[in-house]
Amino acid sequence: MTYTTRRTALVFAAAAILSSWSGAAAQDATATGTLTVNGKKTPLAHAYARAQKGFFDDKKEDILVILSDVVIPEAALTDEFARHKLAADGKLHGIEVVLNSEKQAVSGGILHEAFASAQGYVSVSGVHEFTSKVFDGKIVDGTLAMTKPSDFMKQTFQYNATFHAAIWHAPPPTASGPAAAASAPGKAVIAFLKAVQAGDKALIRSLMTVEAGKNFDGPNGKDMLEMLKMMTPNPATAQITTADIKGNLATVTIVQKSKDGSETSTFKMVLEGGAWKMGGM
Repeated sequence: MTYTTRRTALVFAAAAILSSWSGAAAQDATATGTLTVNGKKTPLAHAYARAQKGFFDDKKEDILVILSDVVIPEAALTDEFARHKLAADGKLHGIEVVLNSEKQAVSGGILHEAFASAQGYVSVSGVHEFTSKVFDGKIVDGTLAMTKPSDFMKQTFQYNATFHAAIWHAPPPTASGPAAAASAPGKAVIAFLKAVQAGDKALIRSLMTVEAGKNFDGPNGKDMLEMLKMMTPNPATAQITTADIKGNLATVTIVQKSKDGSETSTFKMVLEGGAWKMGGM
């Protein structure tokens, strides 16, 4: 088995793009089981299942299954770091497991305040076992379990649960291809990337939300600018693939291809003061 903790430094805070995942889950989802950490048992009563691109083969579909002791807020369902924060604060206990198209558990982790020093989440592979009853692209039903306890950071844990959940599939984006590039959020992203490449701090800040722009204040502003330049795609070679608009929020996806392959970047946009502004990556 292997263990990793997730620690990601963000240049600025991402704006949450809401979905109907929790609503779909509430309509057709049940879970019965127990998560045990350091001998303390927590009932698992809620199930969520979401389709996502295959990690090892993006032409196939993986299913992210989350089993928890409490109802997970919509914003936390769409933001793994929000779930980790809830877990670190003792407000969420549960497991997350990714199932591939072959019904195999390829990765997973534990959400619990026992791992507060690791931001509330520890990623664990090689210990999850999935027994399927239904796995048809619409419903996932079966058992997820660890056959024996494991430990990490001197914390022991084990779980066993049966569950049934409708699989949530993300709706198609508002626009794709040239239409996405021509959309107002798409144009705003390109303008932002050009400003970053030019190193124009004043222009960059004008194209960001007020809250996101605060990251450039203070003595670390120059370093933040350099980091941003390294992180963002080159607008001369990058291509906008999708733009998804939900009210005053939007998500724009860009793919940059090279001889070594391609890299996908996602930008969170916020309609602020009548203009689309960069809210996060």
